[in-house]
Amino acid sequence: MDMFRTARILILVGVASAAPLFALRPQADTSARLGGNAISAYNGRPLALVMIAVPTAGKSVVTDSTGRFLLTGLEPGEQIVHVSFEGQEILDRPFSLRPGKTTRIAVVLDSNAAELSPLVVEARLVDVWRDLAGFYARRKRYDGFGHFFTREDIERARSKSLSTLLGGEGIFTWCLYGCQPTRFSHGRICNMPITLDGLPIWDYNYDKIPMANVAAVEVYREGFGEDPFGVPNMGQLQLAGSSLLPRRGTCGSVGIWTR
Repeated sequence: MDMFRTARILILVGVASAAPLFALRPQADTSARLGGNAISAYNGRPLALVMIAVPTAGKSVVTDSTGRFLLTGLEPGEQIVHVSFEGQEILDRPFSLRPGKTTRIAVVLDSNAAELSPLVVEARLVDVWRDLAGFYARRKRYDGFGHFFTREDIERARSKSLSTLLGGEGIFTWCLYGCQPTRFSHGRICNMPITLDGLPIWDYNYDKIPMANVAAVEVYREGFGEDPFGVPNMGQLQLAGSSLLPRRGTCGSVGIWTR
């Protein structure tokens, strides 16, 4: 099994003539590449020895100690990517590979939580932020702007409900013509828009979500000029009583991810 090497043969055909010979430029590499990293959904740490394969190309590689991998010399077009770990066949998923480009994906394995059945994998393009892989990317990018709870953190906190966990961040439910998650900031109450798996939620009784199903939570305590995962402004939602609260951007937002 060729795990790391690729072979490329370049054949140049020339025609003899009396005209001066010009240097031939090397042909551009039009093969595709597949790269990325594998991480634990439990704590975000890199996972080594995860096998990534493209069976039709007869190529495979295992992630290194930093969780990274790279496959080169692949045919452009749609290719089935196969993922396995510790002898378990986990995933087969198609990806569209572009000539001369590296398609980057993230593989997220949930393998450390005792109550889980075997393994749950999620492989997405890295620039698709609305998924659990995006949570770990944002944790690196927005470090200092938010508080990020992995599954390991949630278990360590022993919070029995999301309201208990978020209460530790100063977030509480405020009701007037309807109920909204809020926090006290700069001498006033402001709203905290909440998303569930990347989508806004309208039922703010988030304690309906069993804690055993929560994979990660991210809390942005202040606005910082960017929208981390597509939360609309509260003013755009046109909910009863929303005009009494400042719009999003002064208070932050919350993202909840389930498994």
